[in-house]
Amino acid sequence: MLARGARLVNVRSRASLEVEFGPGLTILVGPNGAGKTTVLEALVLVLQGDLLKAGNVRDLINRQEHYLRAEVELEESGVRMIAAAAQSRDGERRLTADGAALEDVGRWRESLPLRTFVPDDLRLIKGSPRRRREYLDELAARCQPEHKATLGRYEEALTQRNTLLRMSRMGGYDAQFTPWETMLAQAGLAVATSRAATLATFVGPFQHTYADLTGEAADTLHLVYRTNTAGLDEAQYRERLADSRDADRQRTFTNLGPHRDDLRLMRGGLDMRECASQGEQRAAVLTLVLAEWENSCQVGQKPLLLLDDVMSELDESRRRALVRVVTRGGQVIITTTDLRYFCADELGSATVIDLGEE
Repeated sequence: MLARGARLVNVRSRASLEVEFGPGLTILVGPNGAGKTTVLEALVLVLQGDLLKAGNVRDLINRQEHYLRAEVELEESGVRMIAAAAQSRDGERRLTADGAALEDVGRWRESLPLRTFVPDDLRLIKGSPRRRREYLDELAARCQPEHKATLGRYEEALTQRNTLLRMSRMGGYDAQFTPWETMLAQAGLAVATSRAATLATFVGPFQHTYADLTGEAADTLHLVYRTNTAGLDEAQYRERLADSRDADRQRTFTNLGPHRDDLRLMRGGLDMRECASQGEQRAAVLTLVLAEWENSCQVGQKPLLLLDDVMSELDESRRRALVRVVTRGGQVIITTTDLRYFCADELGSATVIDLGEE
């Protein structure tokens, strides 16, 4: 499926805006405030029901208006349709497909998945372990459809055990812990195993893409999964949970399990969160996005890749490498303030949309 175009009404500072995308690389160019990122935000809102950046959907509504509407024209096997989302300032939302109401965006998430990169994505490295766990779980769910349900069972059991810990601060309730700890051990090991297996299959494409983008050796970067359940079988896991009840009562939360895991990006044996420049961190996060996008393309999913203001942070050789990577297949939209970041041949084969001044 392809995104053929978008029409925006009252999104950010644009009262109205219409754009048409090419089937390969589309470049949105214009000065700051012209609406380049706004187009990407509209695509994410319609096709994922989410936000490109942290915030609230109400922030996308033009300050002078009470609602927004965004439409995306899609094409599959020669058939075109309109996916749309409307949002009012009081929170009312309406999703449609060719005018027919939709309950959620699941249809679009499946038929046209998105991969995105924005400058704020550096938080994947700089931020908390929870953010990296969420990234790894999203990756695992795409590779192993059962992962999401298993993670849900684990989180349910974790919530119940944590509630028991708070209820039993003075002791007791031990019999009630057993069924939840059994579920935690079963689901927890399955979650950790799924994450590790997914990462093992992803490391190769990740390192290959990093070499293509930077020209450095493929093994310069490593992805390391850290879990405190390593080496445990189900019986040992249950035993560790039972033995830790008193300590966990004092903490008021469960310390053992994949909810405490982390994904580390390592360069030269050192954690990039602490020992890498912002440029190195940006290249690593961009590599994650590109590797996942390329890997998806190879299995036929063809996600839509959205790259916001990425060229300004890359040197000349990495700009050329990035364009070579993204033109190997799939639909890509890049925003930029300056077409000089692209060479003549690249511009000649791309769809260029100049949004100009507002």
